[in-house]
Amino acid sequence: MKGFYSIWLEEVDSKRYALIRIGFSILLLFHFLWLLPYSDSLLTNEGISTAEMSAIGFNELTGGKSISIFKVFQTPASVSLLLLSAIVLCVLSIFGKYSRIAFVYCFLIQLSIIHRAPISTTGWDSIITNLCIILILSPLGTNWNPISLIKNQNLKDSNSTNPRYGLVLIQIQTCVIYWQSVFQKMGDYYWQNGESITYFLLSHHGRYQGKWPVQFHDFLDKMNYLTLLIELSLPVLLCLSKTRFIGVVLGIGFHVGIAILGINLGLFSLTMITCYLAFYPIWESSTKAKNTLKS
Repeated sequence: MKGFYSIWLEEVDSKRYALIRIGFSILLLFHFLWLLPYSDSLLTNEGISTAEMSAIGFNELTGGKSISIFKVFQTPASVSLLLLSAIVLCVLSIFGKYSRIAFVYCFLIQLSIIHRAPISTTGWDSIITNLCIILILSPLGTNWNPISLIKNQNLKDSNSTNPRYGLVLIQIQTCVIYWQSVFQKMGDYYWQNGESITYFLLSHHGRYQGKWPVQFHDFLDKMNYLTLLIELSLPVLLCLSKTRFIGVVLGIGFHVGIAILGINLGLFSLTMITCYLAFYPIWESSTKAKNTLKS
């Protein structure tokens, strides 16, 4: 029981949850803003496919049953209204207003998008959906807003704490993502032979077109295996307190590099960097340092 309590229910500063809430709300805001221009093509009957065709495709692709709000709301105006409502709720959540309602609503919208347009589903879509579920069930530190966090001042509840289970679930989710990625890549021919990054940069997914990756093939071959090593080691570095700072710096640099070299991967990188907020106990560290100086 002591072990269970220390892992899941140990009290942490509520500001850590507030930071996660703000970071994730900003992520959702960017996500829906990015999706809005494509909503007519992906989510309405005037776009690529009708709701009925998308439902059939989802059922064949996943073996499940398509459940989507966009089966009912099928016109461009109604779809835009739903997405704009999500955007407004994300802004309010940043400032601690209606945060849980915002995450419930965004989860329903996000799940509906995946079911309505499964062919457009990206890696960060699934991660965002899972994070929504975790945050719906977690404390959200709604007494804190960005200004009070920066000033580290909250007249209402400056010393409040919450059980850490939500942070732990996000940490586990992050570790699973990295290790699952390595597991999948190890079964891929191009990753096994060190050619994956070269071919990626030569494809339409690469941001900088041209034959230049061929000239740096030997270097990119080493980067191919270094990528696997980074993804394998990041969960360990992030989970150990002594190496957490190294893990955060390495991970942020890794994902910024992905966003720079790949097209339309900025939101994926931002999603993974947002997960890092669950690892770094900023306020606990500063409090311990102050107590040490006083003693």
